[in-house]
Amino acid sequence: MQPAEQPILTLIQFSDAHVGNPANLPRHDRLAAAVELANARKPAFVIDTGDVASHPVYGAQAEYLAEFDGYLEHVARLAPPLYVVPGNHDIGYPEPAAPRADGTPWGEYRELVAAYRLRFAVMDQSFVHSGFRFILVNNNPRTSKGPGHISAEQFEWIERELACGQTTFVFCHVEVLHEGVGGPWGPSAERLSALCRRHGVPAVAYGHRHEMHLTPLDGTLYVMCPDLKVPGHQAILEYRLFAGHFDLWSFDVLSGQGERLGRFDFARENHSDGKA
Repeated sequence: MQPAEQPILTLIQFSDAHVGNPANLPRHDRLAAAVELANARKPAFVIDTGDVASHPVYGAQAEYLAEFDGYLEHVARLAPPLYVVPGNHDIGYPEPAAPRADGTPWGEYRELVAAYRLRFAVMDQSFVHSGFRFILVNNNPRTSKGPGHISAEQFEWIERELACGQTTFVFCHVEVLHEGVGGPWGPSAERLSALCRRHGVPAVAYGHRHEMHLTPLDGTLYVMCPDLKVPGHQAILEYRLFAGHFDLWSFDVLSGQGERLGRFDFARENHSDGKA
């Protein structure tokens, strides 16, 4: 019997831990279990697609920003490297067109971005590992409940990254297909999905809605990751990347039970540099 094909690279996605939310207090069991499970799975790295905290969106008060530090205390126990893309609960909204439901304002965007950068350094980033490229882009909405937004400058950067030639995966916070299904949600999503189609991006992954959806569109799989906030939703996703396809698995963080969600083929690109 021939041995099973081994993946070139394995990575894990976390999303929407919402440290500080009452559903997680006092111990944040689901986030702690996700860290423990990721260490046991031994991926090359972990990507968190945002909303690591709950209350900064409401203001830069010390008790709200302390949720970032609570998150960092948990993930400090991660053995693999961690990459984080911000969520709307982490940095708020640059154009809060309307106040909150109770009439109070949202947090001041520049203060929240500064607090986020102090702890996580960057909002957009890319890197290459084992010949695959990963783009992490801040696509948070301009206003509460709006569609994801990517600026012209960000798109210029994304296009340069996609032109580099490696098979590229994109991670962001806000769903690109509305509620995980249907067509692109808003102008930024339309432009991003067109770029993904043109460059053969195998997957775009996000969180935000605290649901699980897998939606293929024009050769790209749009992946909505479940959250670590709501009891019963406590899953992380594992991507096993091969030369011409990837396998996607879901793991319940409390039981450790895994489920293979499918095999997804993509056009082979250059994986020759092999460098992290």
